[in-house]
Amino acid sequence: MVRGLLSPVILTFMQPASFIIEFPEHLPPEKRKYCLDQLSNTGASVERYADHAFRVVCSKPSELAHVGWVLFHTHLSNLCRVTSTSGGAEARASAYQKPPKR
Repeated sequence: MVRGLLSPVILTFMQPASFIIEFPEHLPPEKRKYCLDQLSNTGASVERYADHAFRVVCSKPSELAHVGWVLFHTHLSNLCRVTSTSGGAEARASAYQKPPKR
């Protein structure tokens, strides 16, 4: 048995899926708050990452699917941009299909 060695694929799925999103400096605070509220309403947790940047963490596959859709396929894509991902999150729109109605 080999200890301490996990494949990168396994590690990717062990950590929660997350997106780092960044807002333009000129975006009004109320629009930023609106975006963050929309993302947290999916059940994801939103935490400040840096100036004008936030980390959106999805602990469930359904949250990941919904957050990915919102970030890449709605008007939020005009207000913020995904600068990096981790876990099972992907930085491409084609990875996210429209989630079913709740």
